[in-house]
Amino acid sequence: MQVKTLAIIPVVPSRDIEESLRFYQTHLGFEDPFSWGQPVEYGGLSRDGLRLHFYLEPNPEVGQNYAFRLEVDEVDLLYVCCEAAGIVHPNGKLENKPWATREFTVLDPSGVAIRVYQSGSHE
Repeated sequence: MQVKTLAIIPVVPSRDIEESLRFYQTHLGFEDPFSWGQPVEYGGLSRDGLRLHFYLEPNPEVGQNYAFRLEVDEVDLLYVCCEAAGIVHPNGKLENKPWATREFTVLDPSGVAIRVYQSGSHE
């Protein structure tokens, strides 16, 4: 097949799209938010050429069973900011993993787990 893939865009469940957009902007540096519907039923934003979308999901259990990984280049710096904001999961403190990543977990307002990591050997 001669079709070029241009993007993969996760669509994340959210109990409140506007709250999710604020959270990802404030704590994870995403920009250029958009939303559709009245009330808002769909939205998204981007960072460093990556896009993330949200759909309205009123069932709180759905978000609590959703997770994704976010690779960054300065995980220690982002960890300090997230820890100060009180959004690091109690069981997701910053640590080195045996698979050569340094990572921690953040929970968004809908309970979605975001595993933030940096690749490479970390002593």
